[in-house]
Amino acid sequence: MNSDALVQLNNIVFSYGKRPVLSNVSLVIEKGDFLGIVGPNGSGKSTLIKLLLNLLEPVEGQVSLFGQSSSKFNQWDRIGYVSQKANSFSSGFPATVYEVVSMGLYGKVGLFRFLRKRHKEMIFRAVEQVGMTDYLYENIGELSGGQQQRVFIARALVSNPELLILDEPTVGVDAKSVESFYGLLHDLNTNHGKTLLLISHDIGAMTDHVNKVACLNKTIHFHGYSSEFAEKKDKLDFYGHDVHLLTHSHEGVAHD
Repeated sequence: MNSDALVQLNNIVFSYGKRPVLSNVSLVIEKGDFLGIVGPNGSGKSTLIKLLLNLLEPVEGQVSLFGQSSSKFNQWDRIGYVSQKANSFSSGFPATVYEVVSMGLYGKVGLFRFLRKRHKEMIFRAVEQVGMTDYLYENIGELSGGQQQRVFIARALVSNPELLILDEPTVGVDAKSVESFYGLLHDLNTNHGKTLLLISHDIGAMTDHVNKVACLNKTIHFHGYSSEFAEKKDKLDFYGHDVHLLTHSHEGVAHD
Protein backbone atom coordinates (compact mmCIF):
# COMPACT_ATOMS: atom_id res chain seq x y z
CA MET A 1 0.00 0.00 0.00
CA ASN A 2 1.32 3.42 -0.99
CA SER A 3 1.53 5.48 2.22
CA ASP A 4 0.76 8.70 0.29
CA ALA A 5 -2.26 7.20 -1.48
CA LEU A 6 -5.69 8.60 -0.68
CA VAL A 7 -7.26 6.30 -3.28
CA GLN A 8 -5.90 3.04 -4.60
CA LEU A 9 -7.60 0.78 -7.14
CA ASN A 10 -6.08 -2.65 -7.65
CA ASN A 11 -7.10 -4.73 -10.70
CA ILE A 12 -10.72 -3.60 -10.66
CA VAL A 13 -13.16 -5.56 -12.81
CA PHE A 14 -16.81 -4.54 -13.09
CA SER A 15 -19.72 -5.44 -15.34
CA TYR A 16 -23.45 -4.81 -15.50
CA GLY A 17 -24.72 -8.32 -15.95
CA LYS A 18 -22.85 -9.75 -18.92
CA ARG A 19 -21.77 -6.30 -20.20
CA PRO A 20 -18.17 -5.62 -19.17
CA VAL A 21 -17.52 -2.02 -18.14
CA LEU A 22 -14.10 -1.98 -16.44
CA SER A 23 -11.28 -4.47 -16.87
CA ASN A 24 -8.14 -4.69 -14.72
CA VAL A 25 -8.19 -1.01 -13.73
CA SER A 26 -5.37 -0.02 -11.38
CA LEU A 27 -4.97 3.58 -10.29
CA VAL A 28 -3.42 5.58 -7.46
CA ILE A 29 -4.37 9.09 -6.31
CA GLU A 30 -1.73 10.52 -4.00
CA LYS A 31 -2.01 13.36 -1.53
CA GLY A 32 -1.60 16.67 -3.38
CA ASP A 33 -2.50 15.28 -6.81
CA PHE A 34 -4.66 17.15 -9.29
CA LEU A 35 -5.60 14.14 -11.39
CA GLY A 36 -7.70 14.35 -14.50
CA ILE A 37 -9.43 11.19 -15.73
CA VAL A 38 -10.46 11.51 -19.36
CA GLY A 39 -12.35 9.13 -21.58
CA PRO A 40 -15.03 9.01 -24.27
CA ASN A 41 -18.70 8.47 -23.49
CA GLY A 42 -19.24 4.92 -22.29
CA SER A 43 -15.64 4.51 -21.14
CA GLY A 44 -16.59 3.67 -17.55
CA LYS A 45 -15.91 7.06 -15.91
CA SER A 46 -19.26 7.22 -14.06
CA THR A 47 -18.92 3.61 -12.94
CA LEU A 48 -15.44 4.37 -11.61
CA ILE A 49 -16.82 7.22 -9.49
CA LYS A 50 -19.57 4.98 -8.09
CA LEU A 51 -16.95 2.42 -7.13
CA LEU A 52 -14.90 5.11 -5.38
CA LEU A 53 -17.97 6.31 -3.47
CA ASN A 54 -18.88 2.71 -2.53
CA LEU A 55 -22.15 2.91 -4.45
CA LEU A 56 -21.06 -0.18 -6.38
CA GLU A 57 -18.85 -3.11 -5.47
CA PRO A 58 -16.25 -4.46 -7.90
CA VAL A 59 -16.66 -7.95 -9.30
CA GLU A 60 -12.93 -8.41 -8.80
CA GLY A 61 -10.17 -6.30 -7.26
CA GLN A 62 -10.11 -3.86 -4.38
CA VAL A 63 -10.83 -0.17 -3.82
CA SER A 64 -8.96 1.42 -0.91
CA LEU A 65 -9.70 4.86 0.54
CA PHE A 66 -7.19 6.43 2.92
CA GLY A 67 -5.58 3.05 3.46
CA GLN A 68 -8.85 1.24 4.20
CA SER A 69 -11.07 -1.00 2.11
CA SER A 70 -13.96 1.04 0.68
CA SER A 71 -16.43 -1.51 2.07
CA LYS A 72 -15.27 -0.67 5.61
CA PHE A 73 -14.56 3.04 5.07
CA ASN A 74 -16.96 5.34 6.96
CA GLN A 75 -15.18 8.72 7.14
CA TRP A 76 -17.04 10.17 4.20
CA ASP A 77 -16.53 13.77 5.35
CA ARG A 78 -12.93 13.31 4.13
CA ILE A 79 -14.29 13.17 0.56
CA GLY A 80 -16.23 15.94 -1.20
CA TYR A 81 -18.19 15.21 -4.37
CA VAL A 82 -19.66 17.53 -7.00
CA SER A 83 -21.89 15.72 -9.46
CA GLN A 84 -22.34 16.51 -13.13
CA LYS A 85 -25.96 17.49 -12.51
CA ALA A 86 -25.25 19.74 -9.54
CA ASN A 87 -25.90 23.03 -11.31
CA SER A 88 -29.24 22.11 -12.90
CA PHE A 89 -31.41 24.25 -10.61
CA SER A 90 -34.30 26.16 -12.09
CA SER A 91 -34.50 29.90 -11.56
CA GLY A 92 -37.39 29.35 -9.17
CA PHE A 93 -35.59 27.03 -6.76
CA PRO A 94 -36.14 28.61 -3.31
CA ALA A 95 -32.70 28.44 -1.71
CA THR A 96 -29.93 30.96 -1.16
CA VAL A 97 -26.23 30.33 -1.61
CA TYR A 98 -25.90 30.17 2.18
CA GLU A 99 -28.65 27.54 2.43
CA VAL A 100 -27.24 25.38 -0.37
CA VAL A 101 -23.74 25.37 1.15
CA SER A 102 -25.16 24.56 4.59
CA MET A 103 -26.57 21.32 3.11
CA GLY A 104 -23.01 20.04 3.04
CA LEU A 105 -23.04 19.99 6.86
CA TYR A 106 -26.10 17.78 7.28
CA GLY A 107 -23.83 14.79 7.87
CA LYS A 108 -22.19 16.61 10.78
CA VAL A 109 -25.13 18.38 12.41
CA GLY A 110 -28.13 16.38 11.18
CA LEU A 111 -31.19 17.43 9.23
CA PHE A 112 -33.36 20.17 10.77
CA ARG A 113 -30.80 20.89 13.50
CA PHE A 114 -29.76 24.45 14.28
CA LEU A 115 -26.33 25.48 13.02
CA ARG A 116 -23.91 26.56 15.70
CA LYS A 117 -21.54 29.50 15.36
CA ARG A 118 -18.64 27.26 14.25
CA HIS A 119 -20.83 25.71 11.54
CA LYS A 120 -21.76 29.15 10.23
CA GLU A 121 -18.07 30.07 10.18
CA MET A 122 -17.40 26.93 8.12
CA ILE A 123 -20.06 28.05 5.61
CA PHE A 124 -18.60 31.55 5.34
CA ARG A 125 -15.10 30.12 4.86
CA ALA A 126 -16.18 27.72 2.11
CA VAL A 127 -18.08 30.45 0.27
CA GLU A 128 -15.06 32.73 0.54
CA GLN A 129 -12.77 30.01 -0.82
CA VAL A 130 -14.77 29.87 -4.06
CA GLY A 131 -15.10 33.64 -4.38
CA MET A 132 -18.86 33.84 -3.84
CA THR A 133 -19.08 35.91 -0.63
CA ASP A 134 -20.88 38.77 -2.41
CA TYR A 135 -23.66 36.34 -3.41
CA LEU A 136 -24.17 34.72 0.00
CA TYR A 137 -27.88 35.51 0.23
CA GLU A 138 -28.69 35.42 -3.50
CA ASN A 139 -31.10 32.80 -4.84
CA ILE A 140 -29.10 29.92 -6.33
CA GLY A 141 -31.38 29.69 -9.35
CA GLU A 142 -30.63 33.26 -10.38
CA LEU A 143 -26.87 32.70 -10.70
CA SER A 144 -25.00 31.83 -13.87
CA GLY A 145 -23.89 28.24 -14.53
CA GLY A 146 -20.32 29.07 -13.52
CA GLN A 147 -21.45 30.75 -10.31
CA GLN A 148 -23.72 27.84 -9.45
CA GLN A 149 -20.87 25.38 -9.92
CA ARG A 150 -18.71 27.42 -7.53
CA VAL A 151 -21.50 27.23 -4.95
CA PHE A 152 -21.69 23.46 -5.26
CA ILE A 153 -17.95 23.22 -4.83
CA ALA A 154 -18.39 25.28 -1.66
CA ARG A 155 -21.05 22.82 -0.50
CA ALA A 156 -18.57 19.98 -1.05
CA LEU A 157 -15.78 21.94 0.69
CA VAL A 158 -17.74 23.02 3.76
CA SER A 159 -16.88 19.88 5.74
CA ASN A 160 -13.19 20.44 4.88
CA PRO A 161 -12.58 17.23 2.89
CA GLU A 162 -9.09 16.11 1.92
CA LEU A 163 -10.18 14.78 -1.48
CA LEU A 164 -12.55 16.58 -3.85
CA ILE A 165 -14.10 14.64 -6.75
CA LEU A 166 -15.65 16.65 -9.60
CA ASP A 167 -17.66 14.97 -12.35
CA GLU A 168 -17.66 16.97 -15.63
CA PRO A 169 -17.60 20.27 -13.70
CA THR A 170 -17.66 22.58 -16.73
CA VAL A 171 -20.92 21.19 -18.16
CA GLY A 172 -23.31 24.15 -18.32
CA VAL A 173 -20.53 26.64 -17.60
CA ASP A 174 -20.12 29.38 -20.22
CA ALA A 175 -16.79 29.50 -22.02
CA LYS A 176 -15.86 32.85 -20.45
CA SER A 177 -16.08 31.32 -16.97
CA VAL A 178 -14.18 28.11 -17.72
CA GLU A 179 -10.68 29.57 -17.32
CA SER A 180 -11.68 31.27 -14.07
CA PHE A 181 -13.16 28.00 -12.87
CA TYR A 182 -9.93 26.12 -13.50
CA GLY A 183 -8.08 28.92 -11.72
CA LEU A 184 -10.26 28.20 -8.67
CA LEU A 185 -9.39 24.49 -8.81
CA HIS A 186 -5.68 25.32 -9.12
CA ASP A 187 -5.95 27.55 -6.06
CA LEU A 188 -7.71 24.84 -4.04
CA ASN A 189 -4.99 22.37 -4.99
CA THR A 190 -1.89 24.52 -4.51
CA ASN A 191 -2.91 26.98 -1.78
CA HIS A 192 -5.50 25.03 0.23
CA GLY A 193 -3.95 21.57 0.06
CA LYS A 194 -6.89 19.83 -1.59
CA THR A 195 -6.31 16.69 -3.59
CA LEU A 196 -8.51 16.86 -6.69
CA LEU A 197 -9.96 14.22 -8.99
CA LEU A 198 -11.50 15.74 -12.10
CA ILE A 199 -13.58 13.61 -14.48
CA SER A 200 -13.96 14.90 -18.03
CA HIS A 201 -14.02 14.06 -21.71
CA ASP A 202 -12.47 17.45 -22.52
CA ILE A 203 -8.83 16.53 -23.03
CA GLY A 204 -7.71 20.00 -24.09
CA ALA A 205 -8.70 21.68 -20.83
CA MET A 206 -7.55 18.71 -18.81
CA THR A 207 -3.94 18.75 -19.96
CA ASP A 208 -3.70 22.53 -19.48
CA HIS A 209 -4.58 22.47 -15.79
CA VAL A 210 -4.05 19.12 -14.06
CA ASN A 211 -0.69 17.73 -12.99
CA LYS A 212 -1.51 14.09 -13.70
CA VAL A 213 -3.66 12.43 -16.38
CA ALA A 214 -5.32 9.03 -16.62
CA CYS A 215 -6.94 7.93 -19.88
CA LEU A 216 -9.78 5.48 -19.34
CA ASN A 217 -11.65 3.33 -21.81
CA LYS A 218 -12.68 0.12 -20.05
CA THR A 219 -9.10 -0.04 -18.76
CA ILE A 220 -6.32 2.49 -18.11
CA HIS A 221 -4.47 3.30 -21.36
CA PHE A 222 -2.24 5.97 -19.82
CA HIS A 223 -1.51 7.16 -16.28
CA GLY A 224 1.21 9.69 -15.60
CA TYR A 225 2.22 13.32 -15.35
CA SER A 226 0.53 15.81 -17.65
CA SER A 227 3.94 16.85 -19.01
CA GLU A 228 4.57 13.24 -20.04
CA PHE A 229 1.11 13.08 -21.57
CA ALA A 230 1.82 16.23 -23.60
CA GLU A 231 5.05 14.74 -24.92
CA LYS A 232 3.51 11.42 -25.91
CA LYS A 233 0.00 12.40 -26.92
CA ASP A 234 0.73 12.14 -30.63
CA LYS A 235 2.38 8.74 -30.28
CA LEU A 236 0.20 6.86 -27.81
CA ASP A 237 -3.03 5.05 -28.54
CA PHE A 238 -4.75 6.35 -25.40
CA TYR A 239 -8.21 4.86 -25.74
CA GLY A 240 -7.51 1.77 -27.76
CA HIS A 241 -8.05 3.84 -30.90
CA ASP A 242 -6.84 7.14 -32.27
CA VAL A 243 -7.99 10.10 -30.20
CA HIS A 244 -8.61 13.64 -31.37
CA LEU A 245 -7.18 16.13 -28.90
CA LEU A 246 -9.44 19.08 -28.32
CA THR A 247 -8.37 22.69 -28.25
CA HIS A 248 -9.96 25.70 -26.64
CA SER A 249 -10.73 29.15 -27.91
CA HIS A 250 -12.39 32.13 -26.27
CA GLU A 251 -15.41 31.57 -28.51
CA GLY A 252 -16.54 28.29 -27.09
CA VAL A 253 -15.72 25.07 -25.29
CA ALA A 254 -15.03 22.00 -27.38
CA HIS A 255 -16.31 18.61 -26.38
CA ASP A 256 -16.11 15.19 -27.97
